[in-house]
Amino acid sequence: MRKILIFLFFLSSVFANNLHITSKKFKFNSGKMQGIFTGDVNATENKNNILSEKMVIFFNKNKKPIKYIATKNVKFILNLDKNATYKGHCEKLVYFFKNEDIYLFGNALVKKLQTGELISGEEIKINRKTKDISVVGGKKPINIIIKVNNQ
Repeated sequence: MRKILIFLFFLSSVFANNLHITSKKFKFNSGKMQGIFTGDVNATENKNNILSEKMVIFFNKNKKPIKYIATKNVKFILNLDKNATYKGHCEKLVYFFKNEDIYLFGNALVKKLQTGELISGEEIKINRKTKDISVVGGKKPINIIIKVNNQ
């Protein structure tokens, strides 16, 4: 119980926008500084939402979050700004707090809901600050659909 309270204190002090996570099971490993959520994981922060079967949050020695990794049947809705909402899926999602990089691995797909534009590939990297996106294909080539306005 003490470990859970310590971990919840970490979460409340480091997530300015309040990351809310629900799951069937939770374990905090104080030696590795990891919070491990398993079973129907639902992580919400503002309008961002990630669903997966497992999520691990990693902390540094100063008890600040470094990254989180969501795995197994990952689905997400991300708002990069007030005009862009993205919905997608992948096998593994990694988010780095410091530089706000999002990495999507394994059959990754991202669709911009406002325009229907779509990107898919084996690996997708998105930076939340700069909005830069890079895509790498694997056995299949990357797939990009861009909306073109004909005037």
